Amino acid sequence: MKETTLVHIIADGCVLMMHRITKKHDINHGKWIGVGGKFEAGETPEACMRREVYEETGLSVDRYRYCGIVTFVSDEDETEYMHLFTVTGYHDQAGNAVSGGKSIAVGPDHGMDGQGRIGPGIVELKTCREGKLEWLPKEQLTRIPHWAGDRIFLPLILDAEIPFFSMKLVYRKGELIHASLNEHNCLVTERLILRPWMAEDASALFRHAGNPKIGPRAGWLPLADLAQSRAVIRDVLSRPEIYAIALRDTAEAIGSVGLQNFRLADENGTCLTFFDERRSANPLVCTEPGDPFGFPEGMHAEAALGYWLAEPFWHQGIMTEAAEALLAHAKKDLAIPRVWADYYEGNEASAQVMKRLGFHFHHIEENRYIEALGERRTAVVQVLNLGDGISAGV
Repeated sequence: MKETTLVHIIADGCVLMMHRITKKHDINHGKWIGVGGKFEAGETPEACMRREVYEETGLSVDRYRYCGIVTFVSDEDETEYMHLFTVTGYHDQAGNAVSGGKSIAVGPDHGMDGQGRIGPGIVELKTCREGKLEWLPKEQLTRIPHWAGDRIFLPLILDAEIPFFSMKLVYRKGELIHASLNEHNCLVTERLILRPWMAEDASALFRHAGNPKIGPRAGWLPLADLAQSRAVIRDVLSRPEIYAIALRDTAEAIGSVGLQNFRLADENGTCLTFFDERRSANPLVCTEPGDPFGFPEGMHAEAALGYWLAEPFWHQGIMTEAAEALLAHAKKDLAIPRVWADYYEGNEASAQVMKRLGFHFHHIEENRYIEALGERRTAVVQVLNLGDGISAGV
């Protein structure tokens, strides 16, 4: 077990990154990461952060934020606790400084790039033995060679004031096989991060789910205000298998996808009982590959798929990509062999998503009463078999 710091230094919309190309036997070889390193005896996380920043860059830290801890588990190295920091205030030995992420010139022309702009080059960096230091625009950070798990936490620490968090990342042969944020699963796709909903998402949720084109299609009213948005996150969306959908380059939640209405069924598909996954003896939370569920022999858990997406992101394949990742997780990690879904007649967009995911028709439910809207509709119930030898029983 070892403890390290990982520090991202910010200036003028850029982040100081290290390209680890110096040491051949470096577990980070070829990847771009922040600066930092191992704790020395008796050091606090803050002391280690300050020392490592100075040793690797020549900069002295004036202002920082302690963002969280990552438990990094790999079959290629010992388990590591990484303490995450961002630094927005610092100075070099010549007195050149950055404050609040903005460069400060010490003379009338010092640090100018010839066009009157002041950039991160105002501070002088030392040559680092660990790798090549380079300032990169924030938007490039998730598109360079890096650890897949970095894609989850970088937007949280660089683009959002997320409170101190705990993350776990598990790698096997360099591949990310499990990720969790504050004890909630996270999933990574080519374009997306599926992560837990947080209180800080309230504004984004209200902005998108307040759109009258979203909720009524699925049977719920548009959100009325920020207070209701906060309540929905607290009471509805903070469940183990409900995820906020975010583009990989941003921390903003643009939709939701999740498993809900968990049920216990027998091998013929007959529903035995519904259960609340938050209070079950077998909670579906942060399950890593190989963890047993302990259900009685011949019984298994099933669930229903639910989703919505903000209007600006329709017709881009985002919802399908998010749901595919969740269904793969349901089969591989949660051992769920069958998933249900339904849409109301007339909601062709949702019907097309289910078709692309491989769902097929099961039955029609007429006159379903929608309490939130005070009306009755016809629901088209679909089913997707993820396991072998599973029938499509009711």
